[in-house]
Amino acid sequence: MVGKLGVHEFMVLTAGGNPIFHISKTEERKLDELISGFLSAITSFASEFGEESIQSLSFEGSELLYEQFGTDYLFIFLVELDSSEKVLRAVLRELSKRFLSRYENELQMDILILEVFMDFESELQGVLTSYEGVLELISSLSSFVIPQVMNDKLDIAIKSGGFLDDFHRDLGSSGNRILTAIDGTTSIYDISRNLGVSDEGISDVVEYLAIRGLLKISKLCPVIKQKDSRFDAYLDLIGLPRKDYQLLERAKSLCNGDRPIVDVSERLGVVPERLYEVLEKLGDEVKWNLVEVSGLADDSTI
Repeated sequence: MVGKLGVHEFMVLTAGGNPIFHISKTEERKLDELISGFLSAITSFASEFGEESIQSLSFEGSELLYEQFGTDYLFIFLVELDSSEKVLRAVLRELSKRFLSRYENELQMDILILEVFMDFESELQGVLTSYEGVLELISSLSSFVIPQVMNDKLDIAIKSGGFLDDFHRDLGSSGNRILTAIDGTTSIYDISRNLGVSDEGISDVVEYLAIRGLLKISKLCPVIKQKDSRFDAYLDLIGLPRKDYQLLERAKSLCNGDRPIVDVSERLGVVPERLYEVLEKLGDEVKWNLVEVSGLADDSTI
């Protein structure tokens, strides 16, 4: 079960602490009945103070995340300590909704038959595999990509799933600033510069949106206009330094609109930020083709 998400165990409990579904990556289950009762007591205690947000407990090398639906059920992840908690909260919430929807009738029975719920394992594995693929793809991208929110799907998520409440709870005010800055024309690199937020902070939001199927991403592929007298005159006008000019000369044949800027910079032996700095100085003399990244879970909405 452990993959990019870092999930070790998934468990569903009644509010009284009775396990009704439990899957572990190994035969050894850390989320045993003792911990189950402990969690149930903590949740009950927190509810007395009106605390309804997802809670977590940290242990040596692992962390426990849980979500409570109403007063009846707890849904729990045991994950690696350095896993992406923000993304895991969204995934846990998705699994919780799926479980309750799938077994709505069975959960209303006076006596719960545990064998009935075991076929949820295949759905669990499918969900985790799907989102791990998305995270793997996102982690392979540079900051020189342009994220774009798919507004039609965002509207559906807001109306049907309480997305904005979840988003604010998981990512806070900084997440709201980043969401507003994702306009479909600005790269992660420029969003970071404009907001003074780290690339990692923006990646948290990008991952969160991507696994919910609300985002598409495009790579930046530069096109440098063909050299002519006007182009040379423009370079003279902006006073391009000699080192920049030399880099531009080497880059010109590679910047054909088909290669992402990261690929071009690797061929030139410079960091992407250095090449981007030079291309920025050219203004409209450089055009940017956007090549959409395939493989995002745009058919799944958490």
